[in-house]
Amino acid sequence: MKKLILAVSAAFLAAVATPAAAQTQPQDTINIIGTAEAFCTLPDSWQFASSTSNVSAGQFSGHTWTIPGTLVATSNGNAVVSTEEVAIRVRGQAACNTTHIITLTSANGGLAHQASAGNPPAGFTRIRRMTYNANWRDTTWGIFDWVPSAPGDSIAYDHGARIPPGNHEFDIRMGLLRDPTNSPMVAGSYSDQLIVTISVPS
Repeated sequence: MKKLILAVSAAFLAAVATPAAAQTQPQDTINIIGTAEAFCTLPDSWQFASSTSNVSAGQFSGHTWTIPGTLVATSNGNAVVSTEEVAIRVRGQAACNTTHIITLTSANGGLAHQASAGNPPAGFTRIRRMTYNANWRDTTWGIFDWVPSAPGDSIAYDHGARIPPGNHEFDIRMGLLRDPTNSPMVAGSYSDQLIVTISVPS
């Protein structure tokens, strides 16, 4: 009995020790590739978001902020000088799925007299300085405290390698600087046109 058992055991071990040769399995690779187009949008419309105490929501409509004349000049034409800020913030829904560049351009280089260009009469001024912000809401992504110095002046913010903002609210802040460097103002209407551009680098 012992010999039979040993013989069976030996035969079993031999079978385990010599497996059949593995067959070669054919293999190939297929790559799947897709793309998503890069895009950025600015708001179609702007809504009043906040302001300093001397500015009200009713002063903004559509794409225009109308600053009351009493905040710009006195009744005798002198530029109002004050440390009290005059500013408004407007907001809208925007989107961007990639790195991008935000550009601001000031058509007049500040709040400028509409009917004249060049040097004003001696002792007078035809422009008041403005300060502008353009940024994704509650982020540091954008342009802050920019003061244009000449007609057509512009500034750009490059988002670089930061994560895209996705669907996000976008803020524009506009402020009138009433510093003591201004002389009496030429009578008439004053304006600036702020051009906001968001572009995807090629």
